[in-house]
Amino acid sequence: MSILKKTVMDYIKESQTIYIATHIRPDGDAIGSAFALCLALKDMNKDVHVIMPSYSSRFSFLKELNEAKDKVNEAEYDLLICTDCSDIARVSIEQEDIAKAKNIIAFDHHKFSSINATAMLVDEKCPAVCQLLYKFLIDNSIKISKEMATYLYMGIMTDTGSFNYERTTAETYRIAYELVSLGADFVTVCKKINDTVKECKAKLMAYVLNNMEVYLDGKVRMAVATKELLDSLGVEKEDAEGMTNYLRMIEGTMLAAYIREEENGKFKVSLRSEGQIDSAVIASSFGGGGHIRAAGFNTNDVEDTKKQIITKVEEVLNFESNRNS
Repeated sequence: MSILKKTVMDYIKESQTIYIATHIRPDGDAIGSAFALCLALKDMNKDVHVIMPSYSSRFSFLKELNEAKDKVNEAEYDLLICTDCSDIARVSIEQEDIAKAKNIIAFDHHKFSSINATAMLVDEKCPAVCQLLYKFLIDNSIKISKEMATYLYMGIMTDTGSFNYERTTAETYRIAYELVSLGADFVTVCKKINDTVKECKAKLMAYVLNNMEVYLDGKVRMAVATKELLDSLGVEKEDAEGMTNYLRMIEGTMLAAYIREEENGKFKVSLRSEGQIDSAVIASSFGGGGHIRAAGFNTNDVEDTKKQIITKVEEVLNFESNRNS
């Protein structure tokens, strides 16, 4: 007689005390999936909490974030659910708290690497975990409230670049329609996340665009923000990010690199591309990683790193030129 393997839903139904964790420095999809799932499990009368020690202030308009925990309070608990995080090194929960879980399940759209999940629901083609989670909730006949719909919409909107990235599909638009029909507050989400910026960040944006370095006839654009600059503008860590996107928007740019000095004196390099250049391949050569359009790594030598990036882009362009000739 064959024994059927337990599903993700089986583990949820069998569990009472549940913690949800996502990746450190959570983005809209991480926050959206974690709290939408938390609300769904509360409706199932589960004792459930989200572990989220810190998050960007731009998400502070979401009232449930005030309920996030820093750590696990129990000596043992039934289930840990990881959303939007396939790497154990980047999960928002301490290793000792992971060890307290009887079982671990995961929802993700990244290739799984180092989380030893008991069961998982992973779709690498899905543009956002929130889209994956929406389908899971619908498939299991779980009612989606207005609050849940708002979190799911936010996750899908942010991880698709406001429905502009190529992994956005007709199904993505259909699900967004369904979420709006369910009462998702898309107006507030868009206003707070896309259309609101602090003055100090606006000044940093101006500096980056005025001081960008242009290479290979505009195919590569870079900008460097030192700790001294960030301090002079009053820019905190969370507001110092995202500058790469403004470089990428400039016509003719194939690869944008934003190099930011961190507290420890090292530099964080964020890469963005329009798809002609694989950002992940370049980042991996420096010990980093990511996706074809967005990737990153750390470095100690800014000038050498810039030279290497330019060289790698030239190699790709020469290869493509030779292949097409």
